[in-house]
Amino acid sequence: MIFHHLIFHLTVFKTAYNLLLNLMERGNKVKNRKWLLLVGPILAMGLCLSCGKKVISTEAMTYPASREVPRSVEAKPAETPEVKPEAASPGMSADQEKEAKIKEETLRQEALRQQALKEEAARKEALAREAARKKPALESIYFEFDQWVIRDDQKEAMLRDAEWLKANPQVKVRLEGNCDERGTAEYNLALGQKRADSAKAFLEGLGISGNRVQTISYGEERPLNGGHNEAAWSKNRRVDFVPVR
Repeated sequence: MIFHHLIFHLTVFKTAYNLLLNLMERGNKVKNRKWLLLVGPILAMGLCLSCGKKVISTEAMTYPASREVPRSVEAKPAETPEVKPEAASPGMSADQEKEAKIKEETLRQEALRQQALKEEAARKEALAREAARKKPALESIYFEFDQWVIRDDQKEAMLRDAEWLKANPQVKVRLEGNCDERGTAEYNLALGQKRADSAKAFLEGLGISGNRVQTISYGEERPLNGGHNEAAWSKNRRVDFVPVR
């Protein structure tokens, strides 16, 4: 703004100066001198008034400019910085944290192992119950006192056992000879073996391969009935047929 005022003042001054020069060139005449004396003060007064007005105008324009400054630099409300949650301060050192994780993993693995053992035990128990429910219809046969020959009334049971073995060729059978409590342990072991061998020979006669048949004697060690009379002893003189897969 000051620069513009200065240019304006210079322009007015130059115009007035040129006018004065023209008048002075004509000043040879008295009339013109009088005219110069009349016009000169008027021009000077006009120049001063013009400068005064411009200064006043400049000052008047300057004042609003000074009022605008606060608006342009008016402070804006400070933005609230985003507060991020601080990371939880570690309650233990890196080594302690690592050790705790290892311990936790060990406990977890142990719990899984125990759970697997329980599930396996439950599975085996279920299989055992299922096997017992589906136990093959292999029948035991019984003998007279101190005898190992197959009784006639037991041959029907032997025939049924042979038919079942033929229907299940993938299954082998173990014949377990047993005796009652009378007699010595050695004698009863030998007698039980004779009874098992007799039953094996009978099966072979019915077409069952001897390779599928095993024999063993338990003597008097596995009584079916713990009594001490003929009713109990008759149940203990027997050969049991046990399937072997």
